[in-house]
Amino acid sequence: MKKTLLLLALFSFSLGLVAQQPATRAFIDTDGIIKTESVLTQLPPASRDGLTPMPGFPLSFSSNTTYKPMRGLALADLNNDGADEIILCHNEEINVIDGQGNVLWTQALVGGMAQYPAAVGDINKDGILEIVSLTAYGNARGGINVFDASGNVLMATVTNNNPLICAPVLADLNNDSELEIIFCGRGKASASISAGIHAWNLQGEEMEGFPFELPSTPAFTPTLADIDGDGLLEMFVSTTTALYCVSHAGEELYRVDSEEAYKYSYQSPLVVDFEGDGNWSIVGACHGDNPNHYVRDAHTGEYLTGWPKPVSYWTYSAPTVVKNGNQYAIFMGVSGEGNVFYQYDMSGNIAPGFPLSLSSGIEGFISAADIDGDGENEIITDFNLMDGEQGYIRAWEMDGTEVTEGFPLRPQGLSYMNGANFGDIDGDGNLEIVTLTYVQNFSPDDPVYVTAYALNQPVGNLVFGTYKGSNDRTGWIREEEVVVSCNPVRDLEAETGGDVSQVYLHWTEPEPGSTGNLLGYLIQKNGELLQEFLELPEYVDNEVEFFQTYEYVVIAVFDDNCESACAPLSVEVIPDAVPEYSKEAKVYPNPAKNILHVEGAVLTQVEVFNIMGQSVMNIDENFEAIGIGHLQNGIYFIRIKTTEGEKTVKLVIEK
Repeated sequence: MKKTLLLLALFSFSLGLVAQQPATRAFIDTDGIIKTESVLTQLPPASRDGLTPMPGFPLSFSSNTTYKPMRGLALADLNNDGADEIILCHNEEINVIDGQGNVLWTQALVGGMAQYPAAVGDINKDGILEIVSLTAYGNARGGINVFDASGNVLMATVTNNNPLICAPVLADLNNDSELEIIFCGRGKASASISAGIHAWNLQGEEMEGFPFELPSTPAFTPTLADIDGDGLLEMFVSTTTALYCVSHAGEELYRVDSEEAYKYSYQSPLVVDFEGDGNWSIVGACHGDNPNHYVRDAHTGEYLTGWPKPVSYWTYSAPTVVKNGNQYAIFMGVSGEGNVFYQYDMSGNIAPGFPLSLSSGIEGFISAADIDGDGENEIITDFNLMDGEQGYIRAWEMDGTEVTEGFPLRPQGLSYMNGANFGDIDGDGNLEIVTLTYVQNFSPDDPVYVTAYALNQPVGNLVFGTYKGSNDRTGWIREEEVVVSCNPVRDLEAETGGDVSQVYLHWTEPEPGSTGNLLGYLIQKNGELLQEFLELPEYVDNEVEFFQTYEYVVIAVFDDNCESACAPLSVEVIPDAVPEYSKEAKVYPNPAKNILHVEGAVLTQVEVFNIMGQSVMNIDENFEAIGIGHLQNGIYFIRIKTTEGEKTVKLVIEK
């Protein structure tokens, strides 16, 4: 084998081609497992002034020994601070990461491992985002995991004998102003929920008319769009043998059976109106013995003229549809080598400069953005190869010319089956690229990497920057709609203390820019919405206790049905010092490690509270050497009682 590869390399060199080099190529087997092989191949060109990772990146996480994450990440502003958080689903956990590389919270996922990214949306329309992640564990089980923006578990349901190998979709199917969670299950006869399309609410209740049972294996994430203009969504879902169009109420509208030995690929299609005339089309791909790219009439399922387009290799590449000038362009990749990257128009004509003949395939989701500020979109892709320990994120002009100014990016590990995720993770108004890569050695030590790169191009330059184009994963490509600019309140502050347990909140009204008029404010306290509606930018909360911590959110309400929540404010209710307290008393050291001394007054009691207001120590003697070695690092409060009065002192423990 080695001799054959060497002869091939020498032959290529003798023809005047670029010399081939050793690399690692990734591919996905028919069982859905990513595998690798060593090859001699032509590597991509080196970048000019390549982009380097932002401070705090890359981050390394554990991964599943066999299955690696696919389709990238979610980027969303979870805490309304103007910066996107990075939402990573991998192995059997979810991590939320800020723009400095800090892990804000981590939670376990029930039901197995997450292979697809989370969906993010305001499910119950309370102004705060929720996160939904699906899991699978072989054919044994799956799981539905729902979290609030702070990481609290809202739902954790295991689906026995029903792996959920897709991304969830968040959409309002029944026009009740809340989003349903739509997903496909591969359940067996003994499964706790059946194989097919499911639509659940946030309480885990199945919507009436569902599940829509499927006779063979569902193959990808559902796609939803309103193709008939009645304000209700239709669903497009496939099995390995058929493509289905299903109504919002779970009724079959039509079915297209596969033929000529093709199967519907493990990717999700897009629905797009190419000419703006209400004639919606489905754009997707098939694998099997006769793989193809297709465009079908979404109303009937029939092929559009010029389609399908046969391709030489199986493909798991999710399609991307974006504007090229005044017309839509379709981008899809395939595995293998040679002609592996395609751009079509709606009639199936291949654009000049395409297909691109590459040394390896493209099968992650494909992004689009103006990454160089020239006013034209570029296309950003994954790549199947890894050179040494670094993979590739490549960029192309619309005419197929490769971008080498700053590209390709060289993250640690393989980018295969993922791609380039776009967002503003540091809140500066400019785009960042966040990559998800991994090592596949089938070892417990295989890492997953998250790496961020600053583009220094405005957020408005983004066109298509995540799997299926949006965090709700609907796959519905529409002309840009008028966005309601609904600004949050500014400068939220709190005052507390004195002899009365109360919190006084005050703030500045939102910046101008909303399309509606400001009506007033609502207050959310510890996640619960208070009933009182406020017209003035202030609020007094008398329902508080000393040494307790409360979290407040102020929601600005506008007359165009727009509501905007500010970032949460945490308030500790600490009383002021009693004036009679002896000034000679002192607490030291502060910060403290293992021993705390309280001296200088006639002491009667010392009590220690944690930051949640819970009493963790109560001492009534030996105040000159109080052992605190058992307390963890953090902020505490010391309440000192003497014959003259009492006082509370803030204490920091650092070991």
